[in-house]
Amino acid sequence: MPLQQNSIFHQVILVFFLSFFTITQVSAQEQLIEGKVVDAITKEPLMGVGVYLSGTSTGVVTALDGSYSIKYDQEMKAPLVFAYLGYETRTFVNPLQEDLKLVLLAQQENELEAVVINPDPWDRATKEGLFLDHFLGLRSLEDSEILNLKDVRLRFNTDSKQLTASSRNPIIIVNKHLGYRIKYDLIEFEINFRFFKPTQGIERRFEIEHARENYRVESSFVSGSSFYQELEKDRPSERRRNRRREKAFEISQLLFFRSLINKSLSENKFELYHKGFRVNPEDHYRVREENGLYKITFRHLNYSVRDRDGHQTDLTLHDHFIYVDSFGNNLSARELMLSGYLPQLGVGGMLPLDYNTNSDE
Repeated sequence: MPLQQNSIFHQVILVFFLSFFTITQVSAQEQLIEGKVVDAITKEPLMGVGVYLSGTSTGVVTALDGSYSIKYDQEMKAPLVFAYLGYETRTFVNPLQEDLKLVLLAQQENELEAVVINPDPWDRATKEGLFLDHFLGLRSLEDSEILNLKDVRLRFNTDSKQLTASSRNPIIIVNKHLGYRIKYDLIEFEINFRFFKPTQGIERRFEIEHARENYRVESSFVSGSSFYQELEKDRPSERRRNRRREKAFEISQLLFFRSLINKSLSENKFELYHKGFRVNPEDHYRVREENGLYKITFRHLNYSVRDRDGHQTDLTLHDHFIYVDSFGNNLSARELMLSGYLPQLGVGGMLPLDYNTNSDE
């Protein structure tokens, strides 16, 4: 049966980072990283620095003397992040390949507001609504909230037709439905629009010509590092929360990419379509391991996928291949555009990379 054209309006690229330092072998996949974090100027140890694997629930804080110890899974390929309030965040993409004898955190400098050449015609409420839809996720708005939305700077540029966001502080997200508190260090956020000229004869005031209704969303992009923490567990409802996570996992981006590399799309009830017709996945992509990553090569550049609940997501590739790690982390964010269900989950509806269905038992 032909697949209906996806009517979802936007496309999203998700991505979505010691004076004494040792790496101790723990297992074939895990290594124990131990060290100390200090102030870049005074060299004083910093207590309470968050040290975490980006996109996961694996993290620790430094002790009184600035020391820490964290297990690093080599297969995950997750950046190691050092974050501390009032200091610049440091991210090590390949921590096992870096010379990390000393991690120096520099204090944030006071930023002066940039001189604005092009005035911003959109009010804060309009920009916040767009940001929440594309960052938190249209389908996650009911269950998630941002606790410090006021920290997010939003600006629309009429020349580039782009809405951008930035924040000096981590964005704090609470998803009570799934039981997570997420700290998100935003690196890049953009929504790209197409401009439609106002109706002939309309008054050509700047605010009217650049009104929100004259723009349509073409694409958006989100990147950053995230750390997942458990909300306080209410024992009577803990089992219900775990069932919600399992249900979310069954139709998640995480399971989709894991199914791609394991060639288990059908087993996990994902259906692959090309030009509106269902196809056999084995005939349309192949997987090859390269340097601990999985290179997925597709036959065509455009596909659609349906999950077990009938949600549709469209895939548009810039090239015929992407790279994914063994945990289902898409490492080719700019090369793959998603539109439809999965991007509408946003950051608010995502699960940590180290989630598995047995993790809560």
